[in-house]
Amino acid sequence: MSKIGRNDLCPCGSGKKYKKCCLGKETSAVESIMQLVNKEEAAASETVAEKQEPVAQPEVKLTLATLRKKVSRDLNWEHPAHEQLALHLIESMRESYDRELIWEALVLWNGYSRKTKPAVKKMGSFCAAIEFILSEEYGFSLTQADLAAKHEVTTPTISRKVKEMLNYIEEYGMGGAEEELLLLNISGSPKDQEQALLQKAMQTNSSNRRIQLAEAALEVYPDSPDAYLILAEEAENEADARAYLKSGMDAGERELGEVFFAENKGHFWDLHETRPYIRICKSYADSCWFSGNAEEAQKVLEHILELNPEDNTGARYLLTAAYLYTNKLKKTEKVLEKFGNDAAATVAYDRMVLEYKKNGITSQLKMLYRVARNVNKHVPGYLLGIKRLPHNLPDFVGMGDANEAIEYVIVHSRLWTSLPDLLKWMLKQQD
Repeated sequence: MSKIGRNDLCPCGSGKKYKKCCLGKETSAVESIMQLVNKEEAAASETVAEKQEPVAQPEVKLTLATLRKKVSRDLNWEHPAHEQLALHLIESMRESYDRELIWEALVLWNGYSRKTKPAVKKMGSFCAAIEFILSEEYGFSLTQADLAAKHEVTTPTISRKVKEMLNYIEEYGMGGAEEELLLLNISGSPKDQEQALLQKAMQTNSSNRRIQLAEAALEVYPDSPDAYLILAEEAENEADARAYLKSGMDAGERELGEVFFAENKGHFWDLHETRPYIRICKSYADSCWFSGNAEEAQKVLEHILELNPEDNTGARYLLTAAYLYTNKLKKTEKVLEKFGNDAAATVAYDRMVLEYKKNGITSQLKMLYRVARNVNKHVPGYLLGIKRLPHNLPDFVGMGDANEAIEYVIVHSRLWTSLPDLLKWMLKQQD
């Protein structure tokens, strides 16, 4: 497990993004659970899935000289004045911006000038507008007054140009696959190009840049589950994230094809090309679970286990939680029996929940609770709020350690919100 990002699922189990929930404050599992009992839970969270590392592609080092060559050699211009403004833009930005950001500015100006064919009276007004748009996009503290002084133009002129360019961006975007491939010097098949663009997206911390690269990857290779996964990670809300994940599943099904599914069902994970599809299915199931759609989560998780019965992705852990939550006790028993030798805390504590749902408080429940505590003694502490969940999730999870307990509590919070009496019973056992 990795550290929590601002857009990751909050470890309190609310289903919200971390930045909209517990960022900047501590919270315990019991506080989250008791707040959620008898309430509707929050919307879905995106889940960061394991990513396939694409094959590395050679990349041109982006220098000022390279940018000038691209302006004069690789980009097409409607008028010489537009090309001259592009070269002026490089010079005006060279001291304060990295080279990739200057390239974004050039791509924006190239697309805008070719589409709108503006008359260039003062280069500074266009340069200032482009700088302002990028500063807003990347969170730089630049005002139009600052840029007016720098480029020796008025703020009303900048405002007017900004509005015109934003209208263009809304309709046509900042740039597409053609410009990205040109920047990164990528050739080869559409699949090769998609992989190189995704590799670049995985290497950058800029949310906007990741979105641009993922969209460019989809432009050259529409059936890319990993591109949709990146878009889901960067989505503004959980509903949009879930829609991207569903689109990614559809893309994976198109990429592999019906015949492939029929021929390879049962040993999917052994085939490298299936990994993106399995990953995005798991992410979609996670999103459905945390949004409250346990039935849809079950459907997808069952599909994963049909394709990959050995369950290398751990789909069974969430599936048993979903089965227990929806009172599908026989199906729960079947999964627990199949993976009976699994020493994970999830299995031990889910067996305890299964017994409680079937028979209530019994001597068997007490015995299963003792067994579960022997498997992982840390779970009750985090579940009951005796211990607080950390802000950052651990990098590694070991059998029986506190990190495993943290993971269990996060994933199973929804299940435990429906069991307040069992929680109270467990609390009494602590005495």
